[in-house]
Amino acid sequence: MKDKISIIIHTPTGKEPKIISFKIKYIKYFSVLVLVFFFLSFFSYLLNVFFVQKYFWLKEKEKKIKTVTKLNNKYKEELTKLRNNLIKLENYLIERGVIKKDKDALGGLSRLKAEELSDEEYLSSLISQSEKLFNQLKITPTGFPVSGEIISTLGWRENPFGSGYEYHTGVDIKASYGDPVYATAEGIVEYAGWFSDYGKTVIIKHPSGYETLYGHLSKIKVRSGEKVGAGEIIGYVGSTGRSLGPHLHYEVRLGSKFLDPLKFIVWE
Repeated sequence: MKDKISIIIHTPTGKEPKIISFKIKYIKYFSVLVLVFFFLSFFSYLLNVFFVQKYFWLKEKEKKIKTVTKLNNKYKEELTKLRNNLIKLENYLIERGVIKKDKDALGGLSRLKAEELSDEEYLSSLISQSEKLFNQLKITPTGFPVSGEIISTLGWRENPFGSGYEYHTGVDIKASYGDPVYATAEGIVEYAGWFSDYGKTVIIKHPSGYETLYGHLSKIKVRSGEKVGAGEIIGYVGSTGRSLGPHLHYEVRLGSKFLDPLKFIVWE
């Protein structure tokens, strides 16, 4: 009996008790099976938790990768747009004669390709080129020198003071007496004073090679030799010299050639 375990079951009816016997080795086997079952169940649970977490982690990572890829593609598209816009600006400055048309013009934006550089190098190159273009733009006449209406353009026109025709060397912009007049680009004041029919006049020499003239001023705010920045007030609208009323006569010159100021005031 040493190799058995007996269980005696008593009933309240007074019947003979029942005796159930188990061999100890079977109990050991059963215990081992139970332990193995619980161990396997627990291990299975851990594996399930691990793989479920791994699954959701991978799904989240996949989602992030898709988002990053989408943003990266958008980023490259924006860089390409920026590059194309800078090329347009570069071509405009080449057309205006501000920069030379050669392979080294501002680093050759038209030859700069994103696939040949890392994102960081490509962005750095675009930033560098944009800074160069901006510096060139600052010294190129741009925009209106005064707020007003253009009443006369470059070219032949009827003489407003008599019969016949005369060649008008710039544009006339109608404005109110005393309105501020602004330098359209950075440069050095080459002349400030009375200038024949133009009356009180300011002429600015720009590093880009252009000259701008502002005539018929009521008052001059700068002096010859003074450095002025783009957008700086250089005088005020008047009607001095050969004039029929308050307006600004504005010219853009390159050497001895009179250029159409409208092309500098409004970009196409």
